[in-house]
Formats: sequence, structure tokens, C-alpha cells
Amino acid sequence: MKQNNNYIFHNILVLPLYKFNFLNSQASNLIPTKWKLILMSDGSFTQNLNSLTGKYITTNINPKFNDSLINQKKLRIIWLEDSDHNQLTFAKSLWTINNKNFSIQEKKPIGQLFIESQIDTYKEIHEIYYGYSKYLNRKFKSIQPIWGRKYTIYHSKYYLITIYEFFSPHLINFF
Repeated sequence: MKQNNNYIFHNILVLPLYKFNFLNSQASNLIPTKWKLILMSDGSFTQNLNSLTGKYITTNINPKFNDSLINQKKLRIIWLEDSDHNQLTFAKSLWTINNKNFSIQEKKPIGQLFIESQIDTYKEIHEIYYGYSKYLNRKFKSIQPIWGRKYTIYHSKYYLITIYEFFSPHLINFF
């Protein structure tokens, strides 16, 4: 199967968080302060994005991939967009949740789904990414490098979801 290189994220830097914490003083200088606030946040990113932009944030689900199974996990691909339809964040998530009251097809942010389902969760950030992608740069309307992160959401010490998020370089302009 031929792979489309436009969709590949080319890493310039991959920073595992355990190394970031270990090398905190030196590694900390690699990430600008405003980006650290975005990348290291363990709260509701959608709510933070709403506050940062001052606009209502919507979830645009890509239906083409959302019924796909990868290693027995469900795939969800979404864009977080503002009310002007600017694409601000791209996210790909792999779900192991098997709950009849919880649908990954809903057009809601993950945090909101957990709150409505009354599921108490916590987030563990694994890696920080810095790089580029022809596809994402085109969607973000930017030639600047892109920051991203990988994290896992747990419930009662059980793995639920692994999420890869990539952020528009324009987010920094909202500070």
C-alpha cells in the first residue's frame, strides 16, 4: 500500500516527558513559555482554547476514519475549530472504551464526554513533538513548525485513550 507523504508528521524534536523532567533546566529552554502552557496543561484543552481565543470551540469529526479499528482500538480523528471555522487543533485518538453510554461518534470534546458520563479521569503526558506536516501546515494556513503532544487518559488506573494532538502555530498569537 502506497503511503501519502502529505499526511506524515516529520519530527524535528521528540521530547519524552521523563527526559524533560530529568533535564528540566536544560530541556525547559527548548520550549517557549507560551507553548509550555499549552503543551503541559492537564486540564480541559477545549475549555482552555475557548478561554484563549474568546470564541466558541466546536469539534469537527472526520467520519472517514472513525469506525476504523487499529490493534483492537477504535480510531477517532477530529479538528477543534473556532466559530469562524479556523482549524486550531488536530487530534487523533485510539480508544479502548467499551461503554454503551459513551459514543466516540458524538461531536463533543473528550473532556465534556467524560463529565457528562460522570467518569473521573486523569491525564499522563508522554511526549512533546516539534516538526512539520504538509497536510497540517496547509490546514493551519501556516509554514511555521508545529507543536504537538501524546498523552494517555486513565480511569481508576486503567488505560482508556491515547491521544495525539497537533496545535496550530497561530495559537501563540492569542496570548
